[in-house]
Amino acid sequence: MSEMPLENDARGDRAPGQVGPPHTHGAGVYLEPEARAILARGLDALVRMTEGLAFLPLSSERYPLPLTAAVYSEVPDPDRVRDQVRGRMETDPVSVLEAVLVLLELYECNQPGIADFLPDDAAFLSQAFATKRLNGWIAVLGDADREEVESSVNGRWKFRFVPGRARRTAVYPLLNMLARYGCVYGRIPRGDSHALGHFVEDYGPGLVVCQGKLDDLELTLSLAAMKLGVPAVVPTDYVFPLGRQMRANSIVDVVDSLLAFPNIHRLLDLPEIPGLPDYLSGERDGEKPKPVATWGDTPESFYLLRKGRVHSPGVTVSGEPGGPMGVLLTVDAEPLDAFDRQYIEAHIVRTLSMLPGVSAAVRDGRLALGLGSDVELSPERVGEVLIAAVRHEFPKIQNVRVEVILDPERLAGMVESVRAERAARRQEIASATEESVAEFATCVGCSPFAPDHVCILTPQRPPQCGRSYERIRAGALYSYDDMSDIHHRALHLGMNSYGVCGKGRSIDLAAGEWSGVNEAAARLTGGRTRRIQLHSLDEAPPTGCGCFQLVMFKTEQPSPGIGIMHRGCKGRAPDGRTWADLHYALAGKQTPGIAGASPGYLSSAKFLLAHGGWTSVVWVSSRIAAMMGERLPGHVQVGRDGAQGESG
Repeated sequence: MSEMPLENDARGDRAPGQVGPPHTHGAGVYLEPEARAILARGLDALVRMTEGLAFLPLSSERYPLPLTAAVYSEVPDPDRVRDQVRGRMETDPVSVLEAVLVLLELYECNQPGIADFLPDDAAFLSQAFATKRLNGWIAVLGDADREEVESSVNGRWKFRFVPGRARRTAVYPLLNMLARYGCVYGRIPRGDSHALGHFVEDYGPGLVVCQGKLDDLELTLSLAAMKLGVPAVVPTDYVFPLGRQMRANSIVDVVDSLLAFPNIHRLLDLPEIPGLPDYLSGERDGEKPKPVATWGDTPESFYLLRKGRVHSPGVTVSGEPGGPMGVLLTVDAEPLDAFDRQYIEAHIVRTLSMLPGVSAAVRDGRLALGLGSDVELSPERVGEVLIAAVRHEFPKIQNVRVEVILDPERLAGMVESVRAERAARRQEIASATEESVAEFATCVGCSPFAPDHVCILTPQRPPQCGRSYERIRAGALYSYDDMSDIHHRALHLGMNSYGVCGKGRSIDLAAGEWSGVNEAAARLTGGRTRRIQLHSLDEAPPTGCGCFQLVMFKTEQPSPGIGIMHRGCKGRAPDGRTWADLHYALAGKQTPGIAGASPGYLSSAKFLLAHGGWTSVVWVSSRIAAMMGERLPGHVQVGRDGAQGESG
């Protein structure tokens, strides 16, 4: 197997208003006579296939002809494109490969049933988002058994094989999606195919697999795909020396080669993570057997995870089971602040419900274990499960001790101090501000499909997706994101998607701009995003992912100010914008005037602080109003889902 680099990457000049490809990757490259003849025959076939056809819009309302828009700023006259290809077919066929992409789109947009193979606007965003849990997208060219290729590849990796309408032009749906991907997530303007090619090459999660016999047209289209920046796995006798390619004949070699391309996602290479004991079953998690006995859940019972030195990890038990129960976990780890302790404490309890016939819940700081009939449970087993849960869910934590206290007199003497410790922890969390904490949390879990995006999390700016600040923070310090099967792109190889960053100095306290955040954003996005203002929509608002639960946006209607719309809203804002409009404007990038958030941000003391908080909000959708309830200021207009905001 070998990889061929891109050659002759030079931008051609184009006069203003000139219709034609904007750059000439590979133009003037010498081709052997056989390769030149194949390319000429493939070009001729495509020209003949498109005779008499006119451009028709495809599935996407926003990008109805994405390849054509990338190569030509406006939809060209088909005859002019064909004439351009004919004119260089013999003399310089490589220079018209971008026109080939346009003719391919011209052909496909005229084929019956093509809409079945292309996602509409909403489905496209969903499919792009889904690549965070995939290695990428694949199109297959050639007469090999597609099902065999797919089963062989996905026996080892996780790719989505993009369906094609016909074998010879099966690459088109992939190219359509990658062009739209560049427009949405790369902010590539119309007519700049040069920038699109580089974005697809670096970030587009797609590749072409050529297997079996390829005819002249398929060979030509495979080369045109590489012209767009799409890498390819090709046979060893592939005739074209251009493009980013790996050469492999056997399906085994094909499978081995796929992750060699930097644009393809791959999982974090995790160290060995301790597993859960065999006597626990995930199928039992969530079952609620009818209890015949209960441990804990009495006034003197308690459950608490605290930070401390652990010289002897393990479980100690005092007293006999039969009623009240106190469970103390001591964890030896740094920094293990109040957020960390609260999150880990709550998260590991569910593992006890994986015991046969046992249900577990925490109520008012007490662990209540419900035991079904014929359940034999030792107090030592309770401690063992909790330690196993900590080690499995938070493997960077090494030393844990659990005390299971069943002696009523000892419990009575401890309960008040435990309650005081829990109260102090709650107060520490409630009083935490961006000024009081030493560092913020970061998440690039959505970067596999959104390379401009990094989420900056603080006690007063929770994640846009609805996860908790403490979940991301605990994952950064003590765990790994890939336990949830998140894939990575090249920039984040070998790196946990959850992280922490120093705040640095305050640049603008009201806007929420910190030097350390800007440095982290630049580092984590490869320089694509260099500034973030956490609480302002004006200059550098937080970047969007794809899973934001609401969108805040500047508007002139019903009066100048800020509107807030909930995810999936069926209505329109007073200025006419829909959820789809806002989603496309924000998805995967930084968009001045728009930012995403989760409901938790609505009650933050820092909420849109640079704009005056809720005094700046002029309109909210119905679900936002319901979330706020009586806290919603009286001046805010409320829309009706399914109706124009003005009529709300």
